[in-house]
Amino acid sequence: MSEAKLQHNDEIEPFVIERSSIREGFRREGESGKCEYAISEELGKGYARVLSSNDRIQITDFEMMFHQKIDVESVSSTASVDLFFCLGEGAHWNWNVQGMKNRFDFETNECFLINNAKGKEKSIIEPEKIYRFMGVKVHPVAFHTILQNIYKEHNHAVKENRYEIFGKYPMTPAVKVILQQIRNCPYDKSLRSVYMEGKILELIATYVGEVVWQNGINHRSVNLSKQDMSSIRKTKDILDQNIAASLTLNDLSKMVSLNECKLKKGFKEMYGKSVHAYLIDQRLETARLLFEEKGVSVSDAAFLVGYGNLSFFTLSFRKKFGINPGEYLRHVAK
Repeated sequence: MSEAKLQHNDEIEPFVIERSSIREGFRREGESGKCEYAISEELGKGYARVLSSNDRIQITDFEMMFHQKIDVESVSSTASVDLFFCLGEGAHWNWNVQGMKNRFDFETNECFLINNAKGKEKSIIEPEKIYRFMGVKVHPVAFHTILQNIYKEHNHAVKENRYEIFGKYPMTPAVKVILQQIRNCPYDKSLRSVYMEGKILELIATYVGEVVWQNGINHRSVNLSKQDMSSIRKTKDILDQNIAASLTLNDLSKMVSLNECKLKKGFKEMYGKSVHAYLIDQRLETARLLFEEKGVSVSDAAFLVGYGNLSFFTLSFRKKFGINPGEYLRHVAK
């Protein structure tokens, strides 16, 4: 696929609220030029807003609850690559895209990447459910420019007039931190645009990297059986769900029914780092998220992610992020 310049009629479209059947249920708010809508009290409560937008990328933020079932119809005149992140209750949509009916379940702390073909979309929003999510819409040419080889390497080719889900995966602490930073961008005007561009590049790179890791996909030959790989993926899930626990390699080996030697070697082969290194990395990313989202103290963060020694936590945090946790909390997390 050769690179091409974006034409005017290929630009990212107006905010979805402005081209959907429920636009009359929203009222525009905020400063002139900013795209932010509040849901009318008769319809429900919440907001929908564009955090950043240009001819290549659009970042949106939604928190909505409707009093009754809503049938939504929108028309898209251009294709896009969409990345969604569920930050609230799970969302369940019934979608009808160009005659193809789909039901999609989007659970809390999940994210997914899709090829969104142009055409008419219909969806049903259930009543009294809090829809809280962020979305990143990228022009296909821009997405290809950012990640030139992703389609070819992982066989995710864009097929004309198709609505394809690339993948749905749990959000990692690293992805959540970037989303929080995007929502709390401290800059305005031109600086805001530069900041958002950088964060989107970071978000896409992190998302793709995490998806590759979560599936244990790399370019080296993996000399493991399907059962062994399944046990190693289960090991990773156990670590992700119990980052503060003191689990030894022997403990994990018994939990997934795989001998220690094969687990140790196989985990590194699939995920590029040892079990211990992976756990430390997830603990530190979670601590950084706690600083960003909740502003917890350094000692509380260390305890919550499984560090009994505050000095060792500080040393590990500085080694990974290049800054002491106290300085990060005071000067970076806002």
